[in-house]
Amino acid sequence: MQGSTLTGPALIAGVIAALVTMIGWYVAYQRDRRLDNGRRAERIRDCKIALRAEISCHVPRWILKDESEHVEEMARQIRAGAGDTPPFTPFVPKETANPAFEAIVGEIQILPGDVIEPVIRYYQQVDVIAQLAEDMRGERYAALEAERKVDVYRDFIELRSEAGRLAIDAIDALEQSSDDK
Repeated sequence: MQGSTLTGPALIAGVIAALVTMIGWYVAYQRDRRLDNGRRAERIRDCKIALRAEISCHVPRWILKDESEHVEEMARQIRAGAGDTPPFTPFVPKETANPAFEAIVGEIQILPGDVIEPVIRYYQQVDVIAQLAEDMRGERYAALEAERKVDVYRDFIELRSEAGRLAIDAIDALEQSSDDK
């Protein structure tokens, strides 16, 4: 009889201890999850702010107020310098790096889905422009006949204009997306 009276309280104490331990695990799990979600939300906000700032800085260089006038003036200069030695070649500066995008691209999946596509489309366009600019700075472009050089330059300016439109789309997507998606 004596053994059975101790078994009941010991069993109840064991069950209570197990319940307290389980509740402690659950509370710790919920706390850690809230902290992780808070850090993730902060990282998403930081990424969006950095991308928006970087893309916003690019917009003025992509959009020309008088694009067709600029292209026609450059075409006139290219044609006029066709007989010169060396022939006239427009100066095309090297495109700048994109440090915010390069830092984020490895974890781009943390951004909301409605942001990823316009941001990627924009940076793909920037990459195409950078590759064409590199080609235009080379000897092969300089050696082209005047009309072909004008056509390539016109394409270059059109790519830049499209980059301006894609930049605005990306900025809009970054501003309109909510941080909890």
